Amino acid sequence: MKISNLIPTAAFAVLAMSAPAFAQTLTGQQFVDLHAGKCVSYTGESTGTQCYGADGTTRYEDNTYGSDTGTWEVRGNDVCERFIKDPGLDCGPVSAAGGGRYTDGYYTWTIN
Repeated sequence: MKISNLIPTAAFAVLAMSAPAFAQTLTGQQFVDLHAGKCVSYTGESTGTQCYGADGTTRYEDNTYGSDTGTWEVRGNDVCERFIKDPGLDCGPVSAAGGGRYTDGYYTWTIN
């Protein structure tokens, strides 16, 4: 999940090749179908939750980096996020990591 510039491209800015070899890259529509209107619990460099509003808004609560709000969208098969604390647009693929888990290569999460 993209938390801020403090976290190394946490949410989606990594290439699919960074994900585990068994991971299957999601299409943009698969990401929307699975994540829109839902929250996820993630682990990686930090831990927390992030919610993806069906209206394109997002928010996170991170145990290390605090909280923030922003927007998310799909561009092709990349998921893009922009946050108030970190206004740059970060995009990248998301992969299914098996067992109901998803990854961007740095963080792994499950849908709540």
